[in-house]
Amino acid sequence: MNKTTIAVFDFDNTLTKRDSLLPFLSISVGRSRFFWGLLLMSPVLTAYALKLIPNWRAKEAVLTHFLSGISLEQLQLLGKNFAIKDISKLLRPQALERLHYHQQQGHHTILVSASLEAYLVPWTKIIGIDQVIGTKLESQSGVLTGRIQGQNCYGKEKVERLTEVLGDLTQYCIYAYGDSRGDREMLNAATYPYYRKFHDELEPDKPSSHHRGLILSVVAAAILYLGIVLWSGAEKIWAALNLLPTWFIPALLGIIFFGYCLRFIRWHWYLHHMGYSVPWKSNFQIFLASFALTASPGKAGESIKSLLLKRRHNVPVPPTLAGLFCERFTDALSVVLFVCLGLASITGGIQIVWAILALAATQVGTILLLQHPKILQRYFLKPLSSIRKLQALVSKVDYLISSASILLKPKLLIGSTFIALIAWGLEGVALYFIFQYLEAESITLYQAILIHTASGLIGALSMLPGGIGGAETASISLSTLYGATQSQAVAATLLIRLLTLWFAVVVGILAMLLDRH
Repeated sequence: MNKTTIAVFDFDNTLTKRDSLLPFLSISVGRSRFFWGLLLMSPVLTAYALKLIPNWRAKEAVLTHFLSGISLEQLQLLGKNFAIKDISKLLRPQALERLHYHQQQGHHTILVSASLEAYLVPWTKIIGIDQVIGTKLESQSGVLTGRIQGQNCYGKEKVERLTEVLGDLTQYCIYAYGDSRGDREMLNAATYPYYRKFHDELEPDKPSSHHRGLILSVVAAAILYLGIVLWSGAEKIWAALNLLPTWFIPALLGIIFFGYCLRFIRWHWYLHHMGYSVPWKSNFQIFLASFALTASPGKAGESIKSLLLKRRHNVPVPPTLAGLFCERFTDALSVVLFVCLGLASITGGIQIVWAILALAATQVGTILLLQHPKILQRYFLKPLSSIRKLQALVSKVDYLISSASILLKPKLLIGSTFIALIAWGLEGVALYFIFQYLEAESITLYQAILIHTASGLIGALSMLPGGIGGAETASISLSTLYGATQSQAVAATLLIRLLTLWFAVVVGILAMLLDRH
């Protein structure tokens, strides 16, 4: 049986270009009284801006100041006049276009907003929206008290009010449109959530030219890597590999795959803290599938898991891109920690030490800045948003910054960096065992970890597909520096890259094939 389709719209800053309550109050009480009232209410508004009081309390204080004492009949008249004369000036053309699209398709349309029903109800009758769920004001003997009747229609209350009207939301196909944190729960409950946009940017089943480019970069990386193996002397490499017992490679792959599992725990943890509940089995399959493009420059291809999560579980793309950014950030932070500890024991490398410390300082500065997203929003994003062509990009960056600021809080940052340290350390342990079986016994466990992490960092900074060329050169150079022979260094480097980079690609391809069952 086909599900009934519902289109749910927030009002302020979604259907409109700005907040509607303040213009309504200004028109209702007159400009002079309105601005004087704002001055008197400034302590309350300041407390709300500083998050000292919740949204509903500040709103109720403002409503009480301006509307208490007037009759319910007068409020309804003011709301009707505002709906007829003024709301049309606030509307977004693209939002109306989307609303009309759903109406033409015969979808049931619902307006769910924290704004006052006093002007929403008459406006929806004009525009043809089927139902209104908004904020009502309390009255006694037909006179307004200024207090909100029931709960402010914001956040979880939106979902609860929708459930009261529709029943079990899972029995419907729901399109939801919102713009703020107050819409997050509603968007999470929707089949197709749209955050600050009204159309899909990509067809879910058609790869964009960007992702086709990433796939081609992986193919190019494979060809380039084959060239490196042949150039290095395949005979010498196979001779070195013959020293390894048959059980050795599967054992190392088990160690490395365990590291992937730890990194998945971090990813699942990220989604949970951003408020998205995805079944862990499906999430794990999507996480592994993204490895198919891990050989892309800077592992950018792993962003495909954002599209897979949207397609399979309707998770919006911006927060998962923020999670991907924080993955890379904590990976880089863990590598910097390893490299700094290693360089501290090397004399004569003061310039390298300063370069790494500068990178670490940049990371710390980024963490501190993301703890205060309003600074970035006010001084960087707001000026850019005035440029029409950049508005869509700015809104995405805004949401990405908000999500990243959540994921880089101290508790999450420490935990996720610790997981990254273990995961990278396990790959270094695998390299250490390879050196031992290749009889390069001069290389210690910590030196092996340092070789792997430092070469990985250099490969990532090269921005070549899979870091190929830069990572291998760094690994071979560091291995010989610590006492390995040229043949041992080449064999160990190529083998660890096969067990990490190319094993990940194979795992990703298998996971993608399973996804298509």
